[in-house]
Amino acid sequence: MYTFTVGVSAVVLLFQVIQLTRSMQLYEGPRALQGGYNGPYEEICSSQIYCHGELLDDVQSARLYPDSKTFVDMTMLRDEEDIVNDYKELKKSYGGVPDNQTLLAFVNENFKTEELQKWLPPDLVDYPAIVEYIRDPAYRQLAVDVNQIWKLLARKIPDDVRESPKRHSHIYVPNGFFVAGGRFSELYCWDTYWIIRGALLCGMKDTVKGILENMLHLVKTYGYMLNGNRVYYLKRSQPPLLIKMVYVYWVFSRDIKFIYDHIETLETEFNFWMSKRTIIVEKAGKRYKMARYNTATKGPRPESYYEDKALAKSLPDADKDELYTRFKSAAESGWDFSSKHFNNYGQNTGTLMNTDPQNFIYVELNSILQGNARILSELFLLTKNYAKAVKYAALAQRFQIGIDALLWNEAAGIWMDYDISTQTHRNYFYPSNLTPLWTGSYNKRLTREYGELAVNYLLKNKIINENLEPNYLGVPTSLLDTHQQWDYPNCWPALEAIVIFGLDMTDSPRAKEVAYNLASSWVYTNYVGFKKTGYMFEKYNAIYLGESGYGGEYVAQTGFGWTNGLLFELLYKWGHKLKSE
Repeated sequence: MYTFTVGVSAVVLLFQVIQLTRSMQLYEGPRALQGGYNGPYEEICSSQIYCHGELLDDVQSARLYPDSKTFVDMTMLRDEEDIVNDYKELKKSYGGVPDNQTLLAFVNENFKTEELQKWLPPDLVDYPAIVEYIRDPAYRQLAVDVNQIWKLLARKIPDDVRESPKRHSHIYVPNGFFVAGGRFSELYCWDTYWIIRGALLCGMKDTVKGILENMLHLVKTYGYMLNGNRVYYLKRSQPPLLIKMVYVYWVFSRDIKFIYDHIETLETEFNFWMSKRTIIVEKAGKRYKMARYNTATKGPRPESYYEDKALAKSLPDADKDELYTRFKSAAESGWDFSSKHFNNYGQNTGTLMNTDPQNFIYVELNSILQGNARILSELFLLTKNYAKAVKYAALAQRFQIGIDALLWNEAAGIWMDYDISTQTHRNYFYPSNLTPLWTGSYNKRLTREYGELAVNYLLKNKIINENLEPNYLGVPTSLLDTHQQWDYPNCWPALEAIVIFGLDMTDSPRAKEVAYNLASSWVYTNYVGFKKTGYMFEKYNAIYLGESGYGGEYVAQTGFGWTNGLLFELLYKWGHKLKSE
C-alpha cells in the first residue's frame, strides 16, 4: 500500500480524489466497440527486410534457419536499398524465388550475425553483501555462483547501431544492460523488472539507473516502452512495469533528482496505455474504461514469421492480418502462447488458431495499471505537483472501480479475466488471477480477508494441500496441458513472484505461510537444476525437480535474467531460514 506523506495531508488529498472522481466520466472519448478490431492494419516498421518485404518472406518461408528470429537479428553489410534491389534482380534472373542454396549464399553475402558488446558493470562485485544474509551454506554458494551469471548477461549496443541504425534491427540505447539469455539479446520490457530487483540486491545501483535510462530513452523516442529494443517489436509493448521499476529504484536509492528528471516520461508511458490500449466495457448499465492488449499491424511477427505464416495458410487473405494481430497482441501480454488467450466458443480450449486476447480484459494488466496510477500520484506528490497527484489518485480509483465490478468473482473468491463478448468471467486457474494482491489493487481494510480467500482458491484448485504446502515444485501457469509454453506443467518466475509476494503482502497468517512454502519449493528447484546442469532456466517444470519447462515455438532457454533476479529477491526475504535439505 502506498501512503501519501509529503507536501499535502492524506485527508485533503482523499477529499480531492473523491471530488475529482465524482466529476469525471467513467471514460473519455468516443464509445468503443466491445471486442474485435476494426483496423486499419499498419506496417510494423518501414524496413523492407526486418519487418516486411520479399526477402523477408522468401528467407523465412524457405526455413533457412530453424529459428525465425535468427535472420531478423542479423546486421546488413550494405544499405537496405541496395540489398533489396539486388535481390529483385536475382529473382528476375532466376524466374522466381531462388533455391535454398542460392538464397542462403545471398544472405551470407549481405548479412552477418550481430554480436552485442560484452560489458562488465562497474558496480558488480564477486561477493555481494546479500550473500552474508543467507544461512544455508549451499544456498549461499548458489547466490555467489548466480551472481557471476550477471557477467554473462551484461551487454552494450555497438556504436555502429547508433551510427548506421538502418542496417540493424537493434535499436540503440546508450547504457549497458542485462539481456534475458539464450536467443534473447535485447532489452525486454517486463523481464527487466525482476532483473533490476535482483541487480539492486547485488549492489548494482548505478547499473540499474543506466538500464532505466535506456528504457526511458525508448519512451521518449517512441512514446511507450517497446516489447524490446528491436525495430520488429515496434507498435507493441509488454506488461507495463516501467513505472513500478522506477519506484523500486526510488525506494532503494532515494534519488529524487531521477524522479524530477523523468516523471514526465513516466506519464507519457502511462498515457500510451490509456489512449492506445483501452476499451469501454458495459455491465449492468454502467460503463468502465479498461485496458487490454491490442496491437494492430500487418503481417506475421518477423521473429516468428514462418510459424505465423504456416498457421494462417488456410485462411483467406482478407483474414490473415486479423490472426496475425491476435498473435502479436498475445505476445504483448508476455504470455506467448497460452490457453489464457484461447477463445473456443467461450472456452479456453482449442489451438493457437483460437487465440483471441483482444476479447479479454485481463486481471494482471488492469491491476498493474491501477498500481501505476497510484505510484504516479505518489511521485507527483514528491515533486510537489499536487494537481497531478490528485489526478492520478483519481485514475487509480477509477481503475479500482472497474476491477471490483468486472474482474472480482464473488463465488470463487478471486479475480478472473473478463470475456467482453459473453460478458462473463473466464473461470479458469491462472496465477495472474492473484495479481491484485501483488499490486495492492483491493480494499486494504480487508487485506486479511483477501489473503484468506486467495489461500482457499489455491486449495480448491489443488495448487496447495491442506497442510498449506505446494503440490507442485512451482505454481503451474495453468492446469491445462496444451503444449504451449505458458501452460501446464511450466512455471514462470514472473508468475511465481506475483503469487508469492502477493500472498505475503496480506495480513493473513495462512497466506504468509503459503508464500514461504512456495518460495522454499521454488528456490529448491532452482538449486537442484543449477547443481545438475550449471544453468538457470527461463522456466521450470512443475513436476520434475530441477528440470526446465518445455513447449512453444522455441527450445527452452538458459541464462536467465528474471529467474536470477527472483532468486535473489527470495533469498533476501527468507535467506535467514530457507534450507537446501
